[in-house]
Amino acid sequence: MNKIKNIPSALFSFWVLLLTQASTLATNEEDTRVNSSCPPGERAALLTLKAGFVDPKDRLSSWEGHDCCSWSGVTCSKATGHVVKLDLSNTYILNLEWDLFPEYGPNPDYSHALGGEIRSSLLSLRYLNYLDLSCNDFSFAEIPHFIGTLKELRYLNLSASVFGGRIPPQFGNLSNLQHLDLSSNFYIDGHIPSQLGNLSNLQYLDLSWSYVYSNDVAWLAHLTSLKHLDLSGVNLSSSINWEQLGMLPHLQALYLSYCEINETSFSLSDVNFTKLSTFHLTGNEFSNPQSLIWVWNMTCLRSIDISDNNFDSRLPHELRKMNSIEELYLDYNNLTDMKSSDMQNLTNLKILKLSENQLTRDITKFMEGLSLYGLQLLDLSDNNFYGNLSGWIGRMIGLTNLFLQYNNLSGRMPLSIRKLTQLIKLDLSYNNFYGHIPLSIRRLTQLIHLDLYHNNFHGVITEKHLSGMTKLNTIDLSGNSLSLILAANWQPPFKLRFAFFSSCRLGPKFPEWLKWQTNIIELDISNTSIADEVPVWFWRVFSKTNYLDLSKNNLSGFMPESLEFMSTTRLFLSENQIQGLIPKLSKSFLMVDLSKNEFSDFFQSNWENINLEALNLRQNSLNGSIPQFICQLKNLQFLDLSRNFFVGNIPYCGRSNSGQNQKNNSNGSTNQSFLKHITLKSLFLSYNSLSGEFSKHLKYFSSLIILDLANNNFVGSIPPWIAKKLPSLILLSLGSNMFNGTIPNELFELEKLQMLNLSNNNLNGMIPSSMRTLMAMIVDDMHPRPNPFFIKTSPNLAFIIWTITEVYTKGQVLEFEDNILYYTSLDLSRNNLLGNIPEEIGALEGLINLNLSRNKLSGFIPRSIGNLQLLESLDFSNNELSGSIPSSMADLTFLSHLNMSYNNLSGRIPSGHQLQTLNDPSIYEGNNGLCGFPLPIECFESKTTSQSFVSHNKNNHEFYVGAIIGFSVGAWMVYGIFIFSPSWRVTYFLIVDNMYDRLYVFVILKWARSTWK
Repeated sequence: MNKIKNIPSALFSFWVLLLTQASTLATNEEDTRVNSSCPPGERAALLTLKAGFVDPKDRLSSWEGHDCCSWSGVTCSKATGHVVKLDLSNTYILNLEWDLFPEYGPNPDYSHALGGEIRSSLLSLRYLNYLDLSCNDFSFAEIPHFIGTLKELRYLNLSASVFGGRIPPQFGNLSNLQHLDLSSNFYIDGHIPSQLGNLSNLQYLDLSWSYVYSNDVAWLAHLTSLKHLDLSGVNLSSSINWEQLGMLPHLQALYLSYCEINETSFSLSDVNFTKLSTFHLTGNEFSNPQSLIWVWNMTCLRSIDISDNNFDSRLPHELRKMNSIEELYLDYNNLTDMKSSDMQNLTNLKILKLSENQLTRDITKFMEGLSLYGLQLLDLSDNNFYGNLSGWIGRMIGLTNLFLQYNNLSGRMPLSIRKLTQLIKLDLSYNNFYGHIPLSIRRLTQLIHLDLYHNNFHGVITEKHLSGMTKLNTIDLSGNSLSLILAANWQPPFKLRFAFFSSCRLGPKFPEWLKWQTNIIELDISNTSIADEVPVWFWRVFSKTNYLDLSKNNLSGFMPESLEFMSTTRLFLSENQIQGLIPKLSKSFLMVDLSKNEFSDFFQSNWENINLEALNLRQNSLNGSIPQFICQLKNLQFLDLSRNFFVGNIPYCGRSNSGQNQKNNSNGSTNQSFLKHITLKSLFLSYNSLSGEFSKHLKYFSSLIILDLANNNFVGSIPPWIAKKLPSLILLSLGSNMFNGTIPNELFELEKLQMLNLSNNNLNGMIPSSMRTLMAMIVDDMHPRPNPFFIKTSPNLAFIIWTITEVYTKGQVLEFEDNILYYTSLDLSRNNLLGNIPEEIGALEGLINLNLSRNKLSGFIPRSIGNLQLLESLDFSNNELSGSIPSSMADLTFLSHLNMSYNNLSGRIPSGHQLQTLNDPSIYEGNNGLCGFPLPIECFESKTTSQSFVSHNKNNHEFYVGAIIGFSVGAWMVYGIFIFSPSWRVTYFLIVDNMYDRLYVFVILKWARSTWK
């Protein structure tokens, strides 16, 4: 500074002026170069390239005019004007909740993606050194081989662009290439070309998450400039020459996650990495941490990820020596024994993830033993930690991310949480915390994500609690007993993206402060005690919200005539009191649930362009015939129209998409081209007034998994073609109709059927004995059951919709939702079935509910009934069954409901096990021959008498057998003498004749004397 003061002022001014003019000249020269138009040949090449693309969002709309250097994504050299950089990457990312966790990777919004063809005019850009086409959609096309001739390329990024085929070996010609990213192209397969080993200048290589493989990694040894190598998801199970990685002296980051390698096929114990700082081995098969001893000896490492390896033992002591470690990922293992002392020396640790293990520790002792108060990210979620947050939490002042969800933590939220002023994400969900939310939480001014879901918090939240959270974009207070008392004119300081308040109290007035939350992507205000009309502004403000849930309130009034302006995909308004007409829907809606309201009709009559995949209109006031327009919903997978007032039969969908009648020939042929597109999986039509015979048009609904037609007025016989045409059925409910005839044997050929309800009809004949083909009613873990409520809308988006399924079991009608997937039931009650209960019924070992009551079944109860050991409800009442109750029923250890009343059963009631708990005498009433517990009628013999009786019978049985054998032997001895000795035979008959004469004389004399008297 003193030297500057000594410079004469005139000279100083001269130098300032000179520098200023030079700067101005340089700026003007630069502007001239930037504004110069690109060469005509390159401009033409870009326009040809554009013509090959499919651009649904018109991202290349700026590609017009003479100066291609000003076009979007195009960069020209300031010195020459040639195109040197082409960045056409799709920067639009789906605004899904998991975007908050970047470790799961980006989710490109492919609706903004470029597609089509990459034309060879690209080769005219001879000076191109940067090409980025990432996150577009080229529909499984092969990567163009000609890209391998762009020899000036230094940067090439084709990641997540839905390419298929093989990696072009021509890429080995890109000798100047420094950055190559082909990751997340899940349809690229084949062997990694060894020509990639020619890229000696390559510093960054990412081939992760594709279906390529390599049996020999020796080609990597030639990439001597490589600093970053990611082969995650690549099949390296058979690879050899791992020691060649030691030829990469500059390697800093190595990612080998989910490569199917294990301790026997992979080891780097002989490799000396001098600069390696990041090493990830996630999702492989290193079950024993001791087999990775060479990892723990790499004391230069800063980041280690060995999560998801199913470790079954404690970490080695060598971990304590890794003083330089900053990131340690041990989540998704089976660690049970971990002591604080194992990591106490890791003083530089910033990130510690131990989630999804089996650690059972007092969290206070564990954290105080660690003494790692410099942590920035701590994840102990999905363990068995217990205790509270008091004490240790106030010392973690450097924390930015704290994840403690899914534990057994309890206690109040401590006031000291205000000290965590750097906290960005806080997740305490699925614990047992209770009490008020302290006002000091407003000090968390950096908080972006707050999740307190499913605890026992109560009390009031006001504007003061939230006033300091200006950056908050995700809040989940659901599953608590909190009341949000916020002024109607309050304008929140934050802009939420995800807001979940289910089970909190926001009402009774509709929360006006929500009108300021124009950026919300998902909103759940279900079951929040709102008793008001939905304001008009709500539909406008949340027109771009992806997920809206206002169910289980007391909302009233009417909906707008049209929601066609909305881009919402999922709308829940069930269990309210909204009336009037169902509004017109936009084509963006995928799932709509308006069940349990008072809707009476539809505004919309043409649903041709509607993309609905799930529609629930259960329990409204809809009437008339089922609308024909449901046939236009060609993507529909789930439809529930139950508990309405529909009449007629199921509409015929053999029509064209426009709804116009298809001309049929004299044979009654159908429009097969349309019928083959029917995708319906679940159809609920119960509790209406539908009539007619079982619709033959249902045979075209071959994807059906659930068919519920119960409680209607259907007549006629049950068609035998159901098993052949609807082979995927897991639930068939035809109960409470007027079907007649016999039960088709073919019906029992439905291998996936786990619930069959034919009750309360007029069916007759015998129960089919072919029950062994009902495979889903037999316990078999090898056959997973499909989820009829799982709706897959796209390759990366799916959702689950639940509805109510009613089952008569345990003497009452029970409602099932998600648990219906694991329920098995056979209900043939209230019919006119005859004959015996088939012995084959014992094969259905997976049955939980069996009801054959109120028929005319006779004969004995089969002994095989004892095989149904999962049975919880059994009803054979009101039949004509006879004989004794099989003793095998004592083996039904899960049985909680039994009804054998009003039959002709006799004998002692079996005892033991679960039967002893069924002590209601009414379950056996109407069987005059039964005796024993729980009836007041005692059997004639006691236990001792019964045993003596059995012993006596056994002795009598032996006596009679001996007498018969003795008589037979003696008789044949006499007969043998008579046959073989004539003299004995003559003497015997003489004696007999003499005895006869004497007896005759005696009788005559006696008779004569009595006559004389």
